[in-house]
Amino acid sequence: MRKKLSSTDGTVIIETSMVLVMFIFVILFIYGLFSIISAQNQMTHALIQSSRSLSLDPYLTEHVDSIAEADTFWSGLGSMVLDLARLSNDKHFSSSDDWYKGTGDSGLAKDRFVGYLAGGSESAANEKLNNLGVVDGLDGVKFNMVISGEDMTITMKYELQFWFDALEVGKIPMKQSITTRMWK
Repeated sequence: MRKKLSSTDGTVIIETSMVLVMFIFVILFIYGLFSIISAQNQMTHALIQSSRSLSLDPYLTEHVDSIAEADTFWSGLGSMVLDLARLSNDKHFSSSDDWYKGTGDSGLAKDRFVGYLAGGSESAANEKLNNLGVVDGLDGVKFNMVISGEDMTITMKYELQFWFDALEVGKIPMKQSITTRMWK
């Protein structure tokens, strides 16, 4: 026999469908927030590593004997190991220039950031930044380096695209700064 549906049965179906849609939106919003937090953590980690690496360059340039300099030979085993490691790296991990005597080099900060974010490959860094939701990838990240006395401050500005952005208004401006004491 057929049971007749009451008016309350239809109300339950409508309420359930509305709550289910809201629940899905809340889950997508939470997932988007976790994605932004994860992206920020990865960007911050690469910035911290870049800053630490750049802060060591003055010490290595001033106090470690380099075979690359004319009429110089290593004064000890420590200088030899550090010099060989530095000479084998590219611009993404160390520099033997005295860039630190100026006011700062934002291009060097970007190179070092690429090194610690993606192993020195700009295309891999660009792909990773796009996957993280950074607007315009590597081109969308702006660096500023300021040297003041013994302190170096690197500031990084970028925009993150919210993962679930139905109305295309979810660009979040980010600014991260780190100050590091340089080894001299």
